[in-house]
Amino acid sequence: MHPYLPKRNDIIFIDFEPVKGKEIGKVRPALVLSSEEYNKKTGLVIICPISTSIRGGETEVPINNLEKPSVVTASLIQTLSWRKSKFAAVAEPAVIDEVLARLIPLIGAAHLFSHLDSFPVKYA
Repeated sequence: MHPYLPKRNDIIFIDFEPVKGKEIGKVRPALVLSSEEYNKKTGLVIICPISTSIRGGETEVPINNLEKPSVVTASLIQTLSWRKSKFAAVAEPAVIDEVLARLIPLIGAAHLFSHLDSFPVKYA
């Protein structure tokens, strides 16, 4: 039997500990951004944490298919080992697009997509 291999747009439960500063901690759900190929090759997964603490920030993306109202926090992207992660659900198809639309300007890459419609969040 092969262990679960996370796929892009999966929601997984993963341990964010240990934290060193203001990072989000504990075992919690997260949205997988990285591809299945990357995850398999590296043993790592690129994720954004999901929280029930909704603050209304510009980098929060609502997610509706969990037990409680929640948001994906695009500004807290992390790379962690997925080996002990557990599958929870698959996010609605538009969620990952919304997360990336907030993440790309945040890292200063919006100019690479200038041929597309404007992003919902602008960062200098």
